[in-house]
Amino acid sequence: MSLTRFDFSKLFDLNVLVIESDPASGHQFKQILTGLGIKKTELSRTVLPLLGGETSTAYDVIFLDYDVEPSISGTDLIELLLHKNIVSPLCRLVVLSTAPERQKYGMDYPFHQVDFLDRPCNKFHIDEQLKLHVRLKAFMDQVLPLIHKRRYVDAFKLINELQQKAGADTPVAVLQLKAEILLEVGVYDAASAVIKSACAKQQDWALWLQFLLDYEQGELESCHNFLANAEELPRYQERKEVWQIYLALENEDYAAALHIALKIPPAAMSTQLTQLVQLVLMMSDKAEQAIELIERKRRLAGSGYQFCVLTVTLCKLLLYLMAQAGAEQNPTPNQVMLQQCFRQLITDKEASQFAADIIWLQGSLLAQAEGNEAAIVFLEKQKQHLAAMQMSVASLCQGATLMASLGKMNAAFDLMYLGNKALNLLPHSMHKVYAGSVHQQAFYLMYSAQDRGQIYAQMGLRHEKDGDLRPAVKMYYQAYLAEPSYLNHQEHLANLLRQLKLSRFKSFVLDDFNRR
Repeated sequence: MSLTRFDFSKLFDLNVLVIESDPASGHQFKQILTGLGIKKTELSRTVLPLLGGETSTAYDVIFLDYDVEPSISGTDLIELLLHKNIVSPLCRLVVLSTAPERQKYGMDYPFHQVDFLDRPCNKFHIDEQLKLHVRLKAFMDQVLPLIHKRRYVDAFKLINELQQKAGADTPVAVLQLKAEILLEVGVYDAASAVIKSACAKQQDWALWLQFLLDYEQGELESCHNFLANAEELPRYQERKEVWQIYLALENEDYAAALHIALKIPPAAMSTQLTQLVQLVLMMSDKAEQAIELIERKRRLAGSGYQFCVLTVTLCKLLLYLMAQAGAEQNPTPNQVMLQQCFRQLITDKEASQFAADIIWLQGSLLAQAEGNEAAIVFLEKQKQHLAAMQMSVASLCQGATLMASLGKMNAAFDLMYLGNKALNLLPHSMHKVYAGSVHQQAFYLMYSAQDRGQIYAQMGLRHEKDGDLRPAVKMYYQAYLAEPSYLNHQEHLANLLRQLKLSRFKSFVLDDFNRR
């Protein structure tokens, strides 16, 4: 059968789940689906069937009410469903929302099928989403599993084969996928060529992808101009603000980061954005504002997964403030709050999902109560348990910061290296930008400016020994920027570029180095 010929039997066989908090709207939605010929439809007033462990692989399309859970924002809910693999990449997630565009498009979801439908939506909008899923299914069912196994080259070859069969009828979403794969494997010129026509047509996704390509190629002036232009991609305004903060933090320009962070409306912040703004406030000595922001969001969450995420963030903030203040004999308000937050965390029903964070916090509390040696003994006992855990970038950085405070710099370096490794495995997305901000600031807090060049080089060497040449290039490039007169960094960088058959990396050009 042709890849592009529409098969109505596949449309009528779709298995659809509708998650709609309003019973009347849910019933109406189900009637529309029945009228469109959809035979298999389920209706739920909450997202609990999915969060409760029921797999979404049975569903082809899920229509999700953005405001279905009062204690969690729509953005956080989508993140949770995707990053915990509750919703399969092969399933189309259609989010029903009245939220403003900056909120809806504040995040991106590469290698997943996520779309938004503005309320009120009619049967034509719903029919369009169902038909789009059927059209894309022949491509996505073959390509996405390869991508999620990080078999990017195989996925790219397969897309080329499918594109040859489909010809001019190749869907735009498949071309976008092709460009995103090229971005991941670092073939930037080819990615730009794929999206050239879409950029000329001012298609939002292509313009955003070109910005990411510019950043990866070190075209920072172009990036700053793009981010500063409010008229370009207004629906991506929140993403642009996050990137402006990220670039300011990268340069340790905390005043610029704070200026942008304070303009973002707190009410609409996702948990990740809340954490980023809190980080900026913390680094800008705005402790009270940072605590107040996190506390407000914790009260709204009440309990559960997002509450735990925010509680861990608040505990880390309080520990940072206490370290800044130095040793005090009597319990301070921050110590009292820290102990209270820790108790709330360990008694929450979702606490088991935060095992690593809880161990790191226990180590910090022990160091305060009984001294560093007691914390070191405790953490040594937990070593095997921690090694078996698949930790997030934030958890690895938390552990590294603790180890550094205990004087265990080798263990701290190992954890920062693992954090960098985990960061490099994330696809280009806003999720990666948030994780990168956390890793970057942990690095800056742990290592003085004069030591950073050598630490970057050590990380580069570790990556090289592990066979991860591209992350090694990034680290040696950072070492070169930190110590531009140190020839050893440049030689390592040049050698890696030759192995990868690359002529340049950002501002480091191989031919220029060879001519010296």
